[in-house]
Amino acid sequence: MNLRAVFVSLSLLGLAALMAAAAPAPAAAQSRVCGINPSDWCSAPAGDPCGRHRNVAACRADPACYGMPYQGESVVACQLDARGFASNCPTVGCTSTPPRPAGR
Repeated sequence: MNLRAVFVSLSLLGLAALMAAAAPAPAAAQSRVCGINPSDWCSAPAGDPCGRHRNVAACRADPACYGMPYQGESVVACQLDARGFASNCPTVGCTSTPPRPAGR
């Protein structure tokens, strides 16, 4: 094998390695944090009875449930009530876990 053939072989191997590294991961391997998009509706933890609610109105109507606050970027801070529903930000899910107090 001459020097040119070795160079071409190594170049092709390098190109293949670069292409493999740049390829996007399969959808199953990609994880996206729920609650950072205003249109998200996040699942409650497994077994959470409030997970049956599929929208804000149903969640708010159940006194045992709390809203999951929006976690994305906002120009102003979200103003949450005692049950985790905001007057100026979207609610992105429903859970039986009370929201953490502000400042924690």
